Amino acid sequence: MRYGDEATPDEGDASAVEHHVSIDVAHAFAQYVHATGDLDYASRRAWPVISAVANWIESRTTETGRGYEIQRVTGIAEKERPENNSAFTNIGAIVVLREALALAERLGTHPAPSWSEIARRLVVPLDRRSSIIRNYDGHRASDEKGETPDAAAALLLFGYDTPPKVETATYRRAIELADAYVGSPMLSALLGVFAARIGEREQALDLFERGYAEFALDPFDAPDEYSSKVFPEKARAAPFAANLGGFLLGLLYGLTGVRLGPGAPDAWCANRPLMPAGWRAIEVERIWVRGKPARLLAVHGKERASIEFD
Repeated sequence: MRYGDEATPDEGDASAVEHHVSIDVAHAFAQYVHATGDLDYASRRAWPVISAVANWIESRTTETGRGYEIQRVTGIAEKERPENNSAFTNIGAIVVLREALALAERLGTHPAPSWSEIARRLVVPLDRRSSIIRNYDGHRASDEKGETPDAAAALLLFGYDTPPKVETATYRRAIELADAYVGSPMLSALLGVFAARIGEREQALDLFERGYAEFALDPFDAPDEYSSKVFPEKARAAPFAANLGGFLLGLLYGLTGVRLGPGAPDAWCANRPLMPAGWRAIEVERIWVRGKPARLLAVHGKERASIEFD
């Protein structure tokens, strides 16, 4: 990784088409700009990355009768065979294109004319009968790593707006497959959030236990890559930052309902806080918002979380 090349520990070309990685990086730059409000940084550092990724997204799309497609990609589950229209990749691409358009307007620069159309027409693999967003075209739970909750993770991590019926159905499907997935790296930490978002509080508590607490190794509670209870044969690899990051993201954004954006911080508290059984609230005593110290409080059952400045 010395030169920034993508890599994977096993043989194969999965990482070569794991396109969500560049999209994730661009999204992180946009989130930093929202949190800090630093337009100088946005102009010098964020815009070159976000605009370059937006141009790359355009180069990777193919226009078809369905709209725009991104074909032959690998999603979060690093499968041997690539698929068309990965939900995580395409949803992330839509959000990043929209971020690029919004940032261009704030900076007074000109976006590519095609970005708006691609964001509007990029395919999201929705099963219209069940209202579930599939992981990719033709996805089945019996596929290789088919139980991976790619689509649910995309909704949560990218803050993608979709009808409540679709959001609920997609989260519920991830929970239905949770027993087959929990114990695997990274997204296990989010399973409890998916359950909480659909009101399954007892299940949310159980999945936080199985999806994160059981990864913690003595004596320092460092998170392992795999749950030793589910995968006792795996070599121990701790601290595994992806699991820790997934857990913290779930706490700060998933359960609190906070979604960063270009508007005033009050507008970030977009969704109702929802907690696992026995959890009353999440309180973060110190966050930094647009360069000012503040406190985040999200109480279960309240209409919105609150960001309180000192």
